Amino acid sequence: MAVDGYADDRLVALYDEFNQGTWDTDFYAAELGGTGLRVADVGCGTGSFAVRLAQLGHTVTGVEPAPRMLAVARARPDAKRVTWLDGTARDLPTGPFDAAVMTGHAFQCLLTDEEILETLTEVRRRLAPGGRFLFETRNSGRRAWLDWQSPDGPDAVESSAGPLLTAWTLVEVLGELVTFEAWTRFEADGAEVTDTSTLRFVPPARLAVLLDEAGYSAIEWRGDWDGSAFDASTSREIIVVASVPQEEAPASAGSGRAFRREAGLHPPCLPPSDGSIA
Repeated sequence: MAVDGYADDRLVALYDEFNQGTWDTDFYAAELGGTGLRVADVGCGTGSFAVRLAQLGHTVTGVEPAPRMLAVARARPDAKRVTWLDGTARDLPTGPFDAAVMTGHAFQCLLTDEEILETLTEVRRRLAPGGRFLFETRNSGRRAWLDWQSPDGPDAVESSAGPLLTAWTLVEVLGELVTFEAWTRFEADGAEVTDTSTLRFVPPARLAVLLDEAGYSAIEWRGDWDGSAFDASTSREIIVVASVPQEEAPASAGSGRAFRREAGLHPPCLPPSDGSIA
């Protein structure tokens, strides 16, 4: 999968417009609390949450592998409050950070155990004693992908770019990997854009093993943005608040239980049923 994210600049320009919900970022902002924290936003996308955290008084570093998304982030009002980096978790400075966040289900773009373990480990190395990594992934038990289709044909959508037609196709479910296709037609000029994405629905038991391997000492499992406990049969989300030990100093870039293989964060992945993807 290419790292460039959306292949069409007009889709990137519409990203925030079609993802205006803030229930996830409201939750994370409340969990962080206070002001003055050093926060890393991993896979920061167009930077809306990174800027919001900076406006709340935190010192924020946003890292993003998709150049078009990062360009939007750097052009936002108040963008100068944030340090922007091109890359993935391994490209973050050594820190230390008091917290790291990974929002918008970007975690599901990590398709292998190796990619997940590298991200978890690279973040942990940069956290201060007692620091936390907060992220979410969809609960596979709810099979959200069944809604990622357009059985009645394309939907007509109004946008700042003019009228659009959009449609979704579920391409394949292969174990924990779900591939879907998003099609957009810009009615103003007839241009059509098709984007294919794959997401991983990692089971909570496997995720717990990877978190342990990465060296996190305490895990809180939430099941929805109201903070309720995770329930495998009913929760839509698996929301993780993972902490490092209070006494642990950040490890150097060459130490710890890291997986050494080169691995990168895949581009932003937008299923149709979610209204808040940063």
